[in-house]
Amino acid sequence: MVQFGLYSIKDQFFQDFKSPYFPYNKFENRPYFCSVKDASGIWWMIPLSTQVDTYQKKIQADEKKYGMCLYYHIGLIAGYKRVFLIGSMFPITEKYIKKEYTMAGTHYVVKNAKLIKEVQKRAKKYLSLVEHGKMKPSIDVIKIRNALRK
Repeated sequence: MVQFGLYSIKDQFFQDFKSPYFPYNKFENRPYFCSVKDASGIWWMIPLSTQVDTYQKKIQADEKKYGMCLYYHIGLIAGYKRVFLIGSMFPITEKYIKKEYTMAGTHYVVKNAKLIKEVQKRAKKYLSLVEHGKMKPSIDVIKIRNALRK
């Protein structure tokens, strides 16, 4: 796996760590997830969404209320606007990766430094809040992380 590479995930992950809050995996074909490695070396997958208009409204509401939106960030992926669902990120190991997202036979990896910085900033802050019990995600990502470490 590579930092900010896009991947699809095996159905086995969602069977091993059941939650009604995981995105529908669509038979291992979609959605695609963006990989981010934390300071401890654990890989996290951030789901991507094409529903930009829906999330744009949520982002605007959060920015108005809090000054920034921690859960979502919009950026270009292969020339198309996509939403990084940071509030839905979860840990994973390589054994659950189905395949790389490719374009013209080449693994697609986000290269835009500004986008990477913004997503990393939000992901780091979000994980810090979760780890310190200041935020409780709908999926117990800490429990999954601990199980994957074993």
